[in-house]
Amino acid sequence: MLTRLPRVNRGTLIAALSLLAAGTLEAAEPGAYATALFGYTSQSDQRFDFSGAGARQSRDAALDSGGLAGAALGWDFGNGWRIEGEFAYQSVDSEVPGFTAPAPQGSGNYASTSLAVNALYEIDLFGSPKARTYLGAGLVRLTEVDVDFESGGSERSFSGSGNGVQFLLGARYDLGESWYLDAGLRWLRASSLELDGESSTDGRIEADYEPWAVTVGLGWRF
Repeated sequence: MLTRLPRVNRGTLIAALSLLAAGTLEAAEPGAYATALFGYTSQSDQRFDFSGAGARQSRDAALDSGGLAGAALGWDFGNGWRIEGEFAYQSVDSEVPGFTAPAPQGSGNYASTSLAVNALYEIDLFGSPKARTYLGAGLVRLTEVDVDFESGGSERSFSGSGNGVQFLLGARYDLGESWYLDAGLRWLRASSLELDGESSTDGRIEADYEPWAVTVGLGWRF
C-alpha cells in the first residue's frame, strides 16, 4: 500500500500562511494563463453513515490512493495576486468492511468532480526570477461526489453534491516567456455530504470528503 499523506493540522496552515512575510516579488506583466493538472491523491479513512429500508449503520471506510486530473484558467494581476477558475476530477479506492444488508457491500471508489474559484498569492522564496512559490485558498462546488460498491458482479452507487473549501501551496518554474511547470500540494474539505442511491439502489450515505493531492502541471501564459 502506498504511503498516505498526513492529515492537515493547524500548525501546518499557520506555517504556510507565515510565508506571506517572506520575500518580495518583482512586478510581473498582467495576463491570462491556462494550466493542465495531474496528480496523486489520497484520503484518510472516513466514517460512512448508511440509512435505508428502516436500518441505520455506521462504519469506517478504508480509503486509499488514486489520481487527479484537471485544468485551470486564470488571470495574473502582475502584483503577486492571481485568481483562477478550476475543474478537477479525483478518485481514491474505497472499502467499507462490516456493512451488512441492506447496506452496500464490497469495494469500489470514492470520487468527485468539482469546480473551484481560487485566489493565490506568489512569494519569492528562491531568489530566482524563474521560480516563484505560491499559496492560496479556494471555494469549491462539488458538482458530483460518488461512491461505488462492487460485489458479486453487481455495483451499487450513491452520489450527491455539496460545497467545500481547499487550500493550495506550490511553486512555478518558467520554461520560457510563455511555458511553465507547476508543482503543488492541496487539501479539500467538505462536511456531511448526503449521497443518495442511484437508479434502483435504495438508501443514503452521509460522509465527509477530505482528499489530499500532490499535483504537477504544465501551463501557458497568453
